[in-house]
Amino acid sequence: MWWIVLSLCLVPVWAGSWDRLPNSTVPLHYDLFLEASGLGGKDFSYRGKVSIRIAIVSDTDRVVLHSVGNSIDEIVLQTTTDGEVIPHQLEPNRAGSEFLHIRSHRPLSSLQDAEVLLTIAFRGQLGREKKGFYRTEYRGAKRVPVTVAATHFQPCYARRAFPCFDEPALKATFQLTIVSNSSHLVASNTPIAKVSPLSGGGKLVQFERTAPMQTYLVAFLVTNYAAIHTTSPSGVQVGVLAPPKDKKALQFSLEVASSLLTHLERYTGQPMGLTKLEHAAIPRFGNAMENWGLVSYDEQFLVLAGKKVHRLRRIQAVLTIGHETSHQQFGNLVGPAWWSYLWLSEGFATYFEVVLGNAQYPELIPLEETFAMRHMRPALHADALPISHALTVEPLPADTVQIEELFDTLTYSKAGCILRMINCTIGESAFQAGVRRYLETHRNAVVRPTDLYNSFTNSTSGWPSVEQMFRSWTDKPGYPVVTVERLSAQYVRLRQKRYQLQEETPDHISRWHIPITYYTNSSRGRYEYRPAFWMRETDREMVVKLEMTGSDVLIVNPRQVGFYRVEYDEKGWQRIVDSVRTFPPTTQVKLIDDAFVLAKVGLGEYNACIRLLQQLPGVRDPLPWLTAMAEENVGFLQRNLRSVRFDRIVRGLAGEMFQFFSNGSTVFDSEALDRAYDWWKRLGGTTISGRRKFGPGFDTGCPVRVTPLTVRELVLEFSSLDESVELRVFARIKCQRNARDALFLTVLNRISKNKLLPIDELYKLLEKLINTDATRFLGMVLQFLSNTTSHDGGAQDPMAIAELQRLLNHIVTEVNNREQIALVRKLIARNESLLPGGFLQHANTIMTSTISWRTANAQELNQLIAHFANYRP
Repeated sequence: MWWIVLSLCLVPVWAGSWDRLPNSTVPLHYDLFLEASGLGGKDFSYRGKVSIRIAIVSDTDRVVLHSVGNSIDEIVLQTTTDGEVIPHQLEPNRAGSEFLHIRSHRPLSSLQDAEVLLTIAFRGQLGREKKGFYRTEYRGAKRVPVTVAATHFQPCYARRAFPCFDEPALKATFQLTIVSNSSHLVASNTPIAKVSPLSGGGKLVQFERTAPMQTYLVAFLVTNYAAIHTTSPSGVQVGVLAPPKDKKALQFSLEVASSLLTHLERYTGQPMGLTKLEHAAIPRFGNAMENWGLVSYDEQFLVLAGKKVHRLRRIQAVLTIGHETSHQQFGNLVGPAWWSYLWLSEGFATYFEVVLGNAQYPELIPLEETFAMRHMRPALHADALPISHALTVEPLPADTVQIEELFDTLTYSKAGCILRMINCTIGESAFQAGVRRYLETHRNAVVRPTDLYNSFTNSTSGWPSVEQMFRSWTDKPGYPVVTVERLSAQYVRLRQKRYQLQEETPDHISRWHIPITYYTNSSRGRYEYRPAFWMRETDREMVVKLEMTGSDVLIVNPRQVGFYRVEYDEKGWQRIVDSVRTFPPTTQVKLIDDAFVLAKVGLGEYNACIRLLQQLPGVRDPLPWLTAMAEENVGFLQRNLRSVRFDRIVRGLAGEMFQFFSNGSTVFDSEALDRAYDWWKRLGGTTISGRRKFGPGFDTGCPVRVTPLTVRELVLEFSSLDESVELRVFARIKCQRNARDALFLTVLNRISKNKLLPIDELYKLLEKLINTDATRFLGMVLQFLSNTTSHDGGAQDPMAIAELQRLLNHIVTEVNNREQIALVRKLIARNESLLPGGFLQHANTIMTSTISWRTANAQELNQLIAHFANYRP
């Protein structure tokens, strides 16, 4: 029970408020019994009994815990010393409450009682929604549907499966017993301790007791599955579970799971904490979830048949398995005390998914390239939005929608990048020592950020402390732009200010401790990873002497170690552009992305962007091409300039991409080909002319003759939640650019009117259409939203509200004329009660900045483009 003592220090007292659990009673151990033996007969009900041993931390007359959707049959409260039944009553709840309030008829004493046993018998139903204990299915022999009873509890859904204390600070041990059909595979967090046959063709499966863990990590699975296993060098039984038809396609994922676990344990010096780690392929799971000892995945990450599986699939498998394996220590063994600190879990998992993947599969996961393209670029773009948030979010109420919003690019990718920045700053050995100390000190406990910071030692005199380094980047949103002005052959002036789409935050509020790394011809790589010096939060500007001569090229943050952008004076850009082809690809990525993004908000000049584009034909690595031709960069210019001349240039660039990367072997080569194809189709290319332009080897993926899309087909395919159906229909849409808006409006109206999709899924569909081609579909989506009333909030459904916010956030970054702005403002006003405070103001900031950009830049850019002579019609 020692872990409870540690946890209690981190459970806040919420006097007079039931948004959070009171801390007068806390769970020590759960005995959970479930019976789900009717699955074979399509009986999706289950019954259960949970007995919770509870510590009385302070005198009280009530026990409060969570329960949602469970039918309560009986509640028994008794002492653990002599079994005395304590009279009590279940108090009525207010509407929408997720608590059970059990008031005892006598005081519960922390001294006399110390511990009590609460036993609740309950019933539930396996729903279709991926929350709690739910059901999905796969196609078995002769395409017959086979039910899969699975769980998904993060962040706040264990309470939907059984009554429990459903907060992350409250770790407890669990002992599970499940009754099922004798033919079913039954799995949970720990190995099976005993199987007992029951009359009538059933069985009772008892599992070993778990380590102390949070309720959101509890997992169980009941279905007809096959499994393969191996044993890791440390003795952990590693397995992969999937439908029997997929058993032969699990070997690669099993190999990956075992090798990544082994490398993680060796790096951290910590055993996993459980004796088995199984990875289960769940149909239509969508992503993955790190349940301790029984990880859930969408099938695509585990089922990889043969050596001909696309390289991208294998990369995704390695990264995803690496992420979830890392969670077994970062999040499970040591977990955040509250969702405010979710980045402690997701940031480490993101960091180690790349580090572990690169260590074991360097041909699939190149370290710097993966951080640059999969994490640094997306995080910098997300953190520039007005609605970005600090990594540490305090205060954070117990609101499921607000909590789920934190599972975003910042919490994952920005946090992972900050950890890499700290690693490069203090050095690998010091970083590894700090990580080991963090896990050893807080094993089986819950933590706050200060527990991580205090695990590192401060070794370099004159530098900020490690805690100051972390806090500068985790405690506030946004990031800085460092402006570099060359004063002489060796001296430069550096200035820092927050990157903002429009000036909103006073400059003195947002400054950072910035690790300054740099490259010059003279420095010979000495300061490319570890900082040469720091700009402190008190430094608005500074003049420093660098190791360089007057003729040297100077690049600050060349390896994308620091989470910031860099702007140069005109002479600085001139020297960079002239030498850009000689730099490593990740440096080219950084330069191109910074140039475009900073020019967009007036902190740089578009002359540098256009000149960088002129250098691309001499670049043979796909990363700079992917960056330049991204929606945020060339895409932004193309949408807003509306220039025939620029469209021709972009088509020419797309042609160059195909010529360079059609025979490439890396995943980035494949992505470059996809990007080239998307641009070619968007700008009016056809399959025949495309082949003529790009050469005989060009394959757009579209047949010469395409069967026209019909309303009936689109309604059926858009309404399907099958991922493979979705992929096919969007591929057809890309190939049929002549399909009119009226067709899609008819389809969307029919889906909405007949309620063929849940509201949140309808919003996801609209966002996917915009992602496919914003120029083509944004106006149609706005017209649909403006003329349809059934979409407004989905009767206040939290998931629908969250998806509506996500959709509107995406839309406001894409609008490019005043008519669209007016429509968006009306939509936001109509849904004001469902959106965060200040949402309209933030939306206006983004939308008006786009219009202002066109007014300020279009004429100059068109003049620059006129001199871009590398491409001809």
